[in-house]
Amino acid sequence: MELFGFGPHLMIEGMQANESRLDDLEFIRNVLSHMPLELDMNVVLEPHVSRMDGLTAQDSGITAVVIVKESHISLHTFPAKGFISVDIFSAQEFDVQKAVAFVVERFEVGRFETHLINRGREFPKDPLEIDRIVRGEREYLEARLG
Repeated sequence: MELFGFGPHLMIEGMQANESRLDDLEFIRNVLSHMPLELDMNVVLEPHVSRMDGLTAQDSGITAVVIVKESHISLHTFPAKGFISVDIFSAQEFDVQKAVAFVVERFEVGRFETHLINRGREFPKDPLEIDRIVRGEREYLEARLG
């Protein structure tokens, strides 16, 4: 059991994706409605999906987010470039491979990169461990200042 860490943050950068799917508001809303269920997450607020105009047509696309009890899932699409960026941040572990496969399959991604970090590594989850840390820090300070 991991004592420290708020949770995993998965970033997916998809290239050579299906441009029509990247530009379809309802398709993206549907994807974000189903993804939390696939990852055993609990939806707090239904997906919010918005078309975003960039400085050029090449930089325009869709930005979307669904808030889950565990944190959030967001995505940004750039249809003219065949590019999608997805962030999944959760306070609980989730199946990373399943998440990647879900995005790759739905958006017909040709090539992708992933980055996975553990956010809040110094965020103690175990109350006994928190107490031990605080007592240790107090003892250290008392010895230094004492």
